[in-house]
Amino acid sequence: MTLTQDELIKRIADREDINVATVRKVFKSAENIVFAYLSSTTPSESTNVKLMDGLSLECNYIPEKEIHTYDDILCKPRIWTKPKVTRYYNRKLNGYFENY
Repeated sequence: MTLTQDELIKRIADREDINVATVRKVFKSAENIVFAYLSSTTPSESTNVKLMDGLSLECNYIPEKEIHTYDDILCKPRIWTKPKVTRYYNRKLNGYFENY
């Protein structure tokens, strides 16, 4: 089962009795803000965006480096992002906490 962004937007709009276009606009704005924060990661500072309780994105800057193997390869500097799910969130999904 896959929950797409469009399906999520429709369900939020139905549940909260909001226009689908408004929810779509909020999602697009949130996406732009998250992208701006992640792309502003610097070599001296990593970026962490907490999307929801238990779900976050960690972003690190990887500097330029040379790899000396058969050929000399120059790897350009880049930003690397990893999704993180907390142990608490996994336990909640697996029913360890009955009160939630």
